[in-house]
Amino acid sequence: MNKANLYQQANGVQRRDAMEILKEYAPLVSWSDRGGEDSLLDIGCGSGDVLVDLVLPLLGGEATVLSRVLATDISDQMVRYARETYKHLKTVSFETLDIGSVLDAAWLSRSGQFSHVTSFYCLHWVQSQHTAFSNIHRLLKPGGECLLVFLANNPIFDIYNQLSRSPKWSKYMYDVEKYISPYQYSENPASEIEDLLCTVGFQQYQIQVRDKLYVYEGLDNLKRAVLAVNPFSERMPPELQDKFLHDYVAVVRQMYLAKTCTDENDCNLQFISPYKLVIVYAKK
Repeated sequence: MNKANLYQQANGVQRRDAMEILKEYAPLVSWSDRGGEDSLLDIGCGSGDVLVDLVLPLLGGEATVLSRVLATDISDQMVRYARETYKHLKTVSFETLDIGSVLDAAWLSRSGQFSHVTSFYCLHWVQSQHTAFSNIHRLLKPGGECLLVFLANNPIFDIYNQLSRSPKWSKYMYDVEKYISPYQYSENPASEIEDLLCTVGFQQYQIQVRDKLYVYEGLDNLKRAVLAVNPFSERMPPELQDKFLHDYVAVVRQMYLAKTCTDENDCNLQFISPYKLVIVYAKK
């Protein structure tokens, strides 16, 4: 998940869902009566394109309503890539942050500083959900709000589980459970998330869990998307990475997630990904 350039080329599902949800929720966002006093913290910014292309235009713009935008990611490589790509944006800065860990002194000093927190396609990678939600609550100003979008479940996690049991891949996927959504096998993720929100101190919130579908057109598009977020390939010798992708696609076919549009040509294959998406809008 450190391949910033590849991620930016292959994050179609993330961009589509972010755009849809931002358009829906933007009217709910509260702005300060005094212009230029609103600040935004984005968690899991990745390569930065979702924040810059979608979040900022729909949530007030880079230089108009928001006085400060701080974008964060756990990956140093992602942060470096985003910082270089968007260095022309004077009010946007990029820093490393593991939202699922206890905040250090520097971050604790920022408690209560942000009027808005956004996060798209990040929190399903965080195993300590309580810590993540507690940190978000701590960093928000009183009356601040957050919009959090993440996966409840997705076939990719089942595929990881299956491949990790193969002797061929187990030594590279020894910690596979760290890369599976905490809600992958939950019968009621909304109830679990509601309990978390209440426990950390949120009193106003909306939670939705939506059934979604994304279709990857052609084998190459699927492979790029898999490589962009696959946390295990960097542990493998280069000569094994194509073999891993081959086995990944074989499992996709076994799960009946692939169909042929017109013939057996790889370019005419569609790979169907049904998933559940969580949307949380909450105020401190």
